[in-house]
Amino acid sequence: MKKAIIDKKVKHQGIGGKEIIIEKEMTWDDALDTNFNQMPIAMYNFIRRRLDLDEEQGSMKIYYGHVDNLGYFVAEDEIEMI
Repeated sequence: MKKAIIDKKVKHQGIGGKEIIIEKEMTWDDALDTNFNQMPIAMYNFIRRRLDLDEEQGSMKIYYGHVDNLGYFVAEDEIEMI
C-alpha cells in the first residue's frame, strides 16, 4: 500500500497537507479518455480543479486514493511519496 502527503497548495476540500492512501495509478491521458457519463465524481472534480493541465502533460501520473475515507484524484506534482 502506497502512501503520500498531499502538498499544502491543494486547497480542494481541505486535503492539502493530509495523507492519501493510493489505490490506483493512471495517466492524465487516461483520465481524459474516460467517458464523461461513466466518470466518477472524484475524477470530474480533479479535472475541473486542474484545468492548467493540457495535452503536453498526457503522460503525467495521477493517483486515486482515500483521504479521511473519501476518494480523491491527485497529480504527481501535488504529492510527496512517503
